[in-house]
Amino acid sequence: MIKNKITLNVLADITKKIGGVNYTQDENKVLLIFNGSNIDLKKHIEGLKKIQEKGVGFSLAFSFMGERLLDVDYIIKELRPLKVYKEEDIFNIEEIVNTYSYVIGTNVTMNTLTKVISGMIDTFIPNIIWAFLYKGKPVYLNFSSVRNYLGGPSNNKVIKDMIEDKIENIKRMGVTEINIEDYSKEFFNYDSREKDDIPQGEVKEESNNKIRIITERDLLNYKSKEPLIIRKGTIITPLAKDRAKELGITLEFKM
Repeated sequence: MIKNKITLNVLADITKKIGGVNYTQDENKVLLIFNGSNIDLKKHIEGLKKIQEKGVGFSLAFSFMGERLLDVDYIIKELRPLKVYKEEDIFNIEEIVNTYSYVIGTNVTMNTLTKVISGMIDTFIPNIIWAFLYKGKPVYLNFSSVRNYLGGPSNNKVIKDMIEDKIENIKRMGVTEINIEDYSKEFFNYDSREKDDIPQGEVKEESNNKIRIITERDLLNYKSKEPLIIRKGTIITPLAKDRAKELGITLEFKM
């Protein structure tokens, strides 16, 4: 298990270079947060890699327990992050929030969930979630660990109701729940789009708070002479931006 932050970031840089990863657009940078739960970790990693294939760059943030309980080496090797953060980076929260477009949490624990709802942001991961919500930036969390503590759902109805109540509370704060089953379809929904579904002159936000990804193919199918209006939360891949320049398509970003 890697303990030293310098070693973490050196390893991340090596794996990024070996994998040929080059992410330069700020709007394509995503922060992945990891608590101490490893429930379905490999499934989460495989799903996240599908998103990464679309030109999205990941950085990783580990809680104190996550750094010690998870296979950090494996996660870094598979995801080839831009950067790795750990608990002492709580002092750099403002910089982190300004650097990344949104947060994905694969296995949020009850401890983190309770702290965010209560406003107790004295540790790293709850502070990240709180700060992104505070700034109105998208936060996507998976609650498998909360619902399956000790390997399965609780037999205690009061506890089950309490869990669901906390989940609903954090969702009211602005969190969107994500599904582990298929990140590419359920989270980004880019595989299910028709070729000509890009509106003439505007790209609207997906329903159900799902993020839209604009790819090179979308720009090739864009026939309007009007600027392409990009709404908040939409991600444009680097290849799509290059294609827009080649085709003379103006990209207009709106909040």
